[in-house]
Amino acid sequence: MRDLLPLRFRILHYLSTVEKACVDEIMKALKPEYGTEKQFRKQVFMNHLLDMKANFILEDNDVALDEKGELVIYYSINPEGRKLLEKYLPKRWTK
Repeated sequence: MRDLLPLRFRILHYLSTVEKACVDEIMKALKPEYGTEKQFRKQVFMNHLLDMKANFILEDNDVALDEKGELVIYYSINPEGRKLLEKYLPKRWTK
């Protein structure tokens, strides 16, 4: 089993494996790894996503309304985020 990455970095890593994802999709994908952690809350994930967007390593590139009429924002990694992964991602996490 792999060692856990810090959650923020793991979110970035996950976004490098998909075209785009919203917070609920990211949480669903990472639940097997981080679901028992105290930090596994939607607000924590949203804060990480917004912070990474503010630091220009993610982009919000699509929006939609869910069945409840709430705004859903989709994020994707950008070239700066990929450079960050290339530089700091442990080799055991690369394909």
